[in-house]
Amino acid sequence: MNPPEFERFQESAQDRGVLFYYAGAFSPPVIAAAADSLKTRLATEDASGPAKRKLFSTFVEMAQNILHYAADTPAADGSPPVPHGAIAVGREDDPGSTGQYWIVCRNPVDQAYVERLACKLDAVRAMSLEQIKQSYREQLRNAEHARTDTISRGAGLGLLTIARDACAPLEYSFTPTTDPSGRTTLFYVKACI
Repeated sequence: MNPPEFERFQESAQDRGVLFYYAGAFSPPVIAAAADSLKTRLATEDASGPAKRKLFSTFVEMAQNILHYAADTPAADGSPPVPHGAIAVGREDDPGSTGQYWIVCRNPVDQAYVERLACKLDAVRAMSLEQIKQSYREQLRNAEHARTDTISRGAGLGLLTIARDACAPLEYSFTPTTDPSGRTTLFYVKACI
């Protein structure tokens, strides 16, 4: 990328209200550093304390979901595969928008999990805020989850947390990847805060 291209990239991000963006490998140290960076950036925002808390909480949940559920991306140097994805936080400048801020993430998921994810997200999208809170409380007490679900580590608590903090139903989509095996699909989630 040459300097003029970088300028256009930076201007485009500013025009779209981007406050924070990261794309690459996800690991606990990367998430911690990104969270610290976001917290510093949010300190300069003229937003309420609850809005900042919800943004930060949603960021951490989305980053954790990428870390735990992104399809493995083989490393070019032959080292063990690491989860990859992208996450962005921004300010909504459109007066007709549902929230003041947005947060989006994208990562590859195994094609075998697409239907399961869509069903979970559709169910959460159809819930009222009170139903989301009730489902969250029920899942906290779900002692059977660890024994009966070998895929999800948190019984869907991450999605429920994100939905609880959002001011509108979560948006999501799946997009085919260029993976020649056809094993993975790009998974995208957006929350308005």
